[in-house]
Amino acid sequence: MRALVFAVLLSACATSARADDAMAPFAPLLGCWRGAFEGNDAIHDERCFEPMLGGRYVRDTHEVKPTDYRGETIYFLDVQRNALAFTYYASDGGMSSGLGHAEEGALVFEAHTYVGADGETQRMRSRWTLEGADRFVATTEVERDGAWRPWGRITYTRQDVR
Repeated sequence: MRALVFAVLLSACATSARADDAMAPFAPLLGCWRGAFEGNDAIHDERCFEPMLGGRYVRDTHEVKPTDYRGETIYFLDVQRNALAFTYYASDGGMSSGLGHAEEGALVFEAHTYVGADGETQRMRSRWTLEGADRFVATTEVERDGAWRPWGRITYTRQDVR
């Protein structure tokens, strides 16, 4: 019985360490940001990243202003795939989930399907490139007719939130 308890505790510690490693690429993003949409200065995205549940997850909330659109993403270690994963929930009822990975200076979110509240689907992928401690650029593409096409580019700067 002691061996079983010990094995369960070791497994929990290993999973916690792997989750910490998986969330490490988000450390530079913790805090709040304001993003300017390329080609449309009238609209911006306000986004905050925070660790949750002891740092095993990261919550990312955002609001596109001056619209009513907002969303929340939870990033986590998918232990079955041993990969960074996410689930996104949108205020309009849409959602998506998928996988990502860290590359030197960037977070890459692999192709995934966004499903709108009406059932419409859209294949997307994104790359967030860190450009210093106070700036990152999020580039998103959509798949149309079998080819990846630019959808949007947002340049974020860190905000001093008090």
